[in-house]
Amino acid sequence: MIPSIKPTQISVHNPLFGPRNLGHYFGSMKDLVETQQQYHSIVVIDDVLAGFMAPRDREAIPNRSYFVVQDFLNAGYNVEENQILLTSQVLPEIMELVVFFSMGLEQDYLMHLYENSFLGGLKSYQRRGIGLGLRPTVVEVLYPALAMPAISLGLDVELFQGGEEIRGYTDIMKEIAIGLKGKIDLQFHVPVYEPSQNGTVLGIDGRYMFQDNCIFLSESEESLKYKIDLIQDKAVLIDWFHSWGETDLANSLNLVEDFTLEKLKMKELMVEKLAPFRDQPRSISSLQAALKNSSAPLVEKLRYRIRELKEEYSIGYFESA
Repeated sequence: MIPSIKPTQISVHNPLFGPRNLGHYFGSMKDLVETQQQYHSIVVIDDVLAGFMAPRDREAIPNRSYFVVQDFLNAGYNVEENQILLTSQVLPEIMELVVFFSMGLEQDYLMHLYENSFLGGLKSYQRRGIGLGLRPTVVEVLYPALAMPAISLGLDVELFQGGEEIRGYTDIMKEIAIGLKGKIDLQFHVPVYEPSQNGTVLGIDGRYMFQDNCIFLSESEESLKYKIDLIQDKAVLIDWFHSWGETDLANSLNLVEDFTLEKLKMKELMVEKLAPFRDQPRSISSLQAALKNSSAPLVEKLRYRIRELKEEYSIGYFESA
C-alpha cells in the first residue's frame, strides 16, 4: 500500500489524440503540477478506453500514450513522489473491481450513463467511421462508466481532479457507495471533484481548443510563431495572457485595435514557457521505466482492495507463492 499522510488526488487523461495541447495544460496539467507537493497525486492515462473509442487507431495508442507521459514529465510532474500509469497496466485489477462495484448499480442506471456518454451519442455512420459495430458491446457500456470509479474507490482517492468532462465520475461513485451500503461492511470514500482553476481555453480560431486549432506543448518554435500569426481575434490572446498570469498584457488588449505588438509578445512568451516540452525528448525505455516504477505500489493497493471485497462477498481466492 502507499504510505502517505497527504490527501490523494487522481487525474484522468485520454491519450487518443496523443501529445497534449495548451488546453490540456491549462485545463488540468498545470494545476496538478503546482499542487503535487500538497497531495499524493496519481495520473491515470486511460489507453484502454482510447482503444475502445477508436478501434481503427488501436495500433497508434501506445505511442500516443508515451507522448502524454512525456508531456507530464516535461511539465514537472514528479514521479519519484507521485504516480503515473496506464490503465492497460492494471486492467485485470480494474475488471475485478468493476465486477464487485457493479453489484451496487442497477442495469437501468448503467444504460442511462451509456446513452448520455460520447459513445452512446454517436450515429450509426459515426460508429462505422471510427471502427465500431452498429450496436454497442458489453464492454463498451461497462468499461467507460465504471473503470475510473473502480480505480478511484480502489485507491481510496480523496480528490478527483480535472476538466468538466470527468466530473460525472463522482456521481457514479456516489451511486456505487449508496448501492453497496448494507450489502457489505466496507466503507467507501467518495472523492470530491476538484475543478480546474482555468477552465476552457480558446483555440487559434477563437473556438474551444481541440486538435485542429490548438497549440501543442511540444510545438516547434517555427510552428508556434506561424500559428500565433494566424490569430485574428484578440479574444484568443486575451485568454492566453490571462491563462499565463499576464493580467496586465491581457487588459491592455482591450484598449487597442491593432494587436501586432501583442502577438510578438505572445510569441516570446510561448517560446519561453513551452521550451521544456520542446527541448526534452525522452526515450521509450525511460518512459517505460517511469511507468513500471509508478505502477507497482498502485497494483499492490488495488489488489489489497480486491482481497477485502472477496472476503466481504465470501468469495475464496488463491494467491501463488
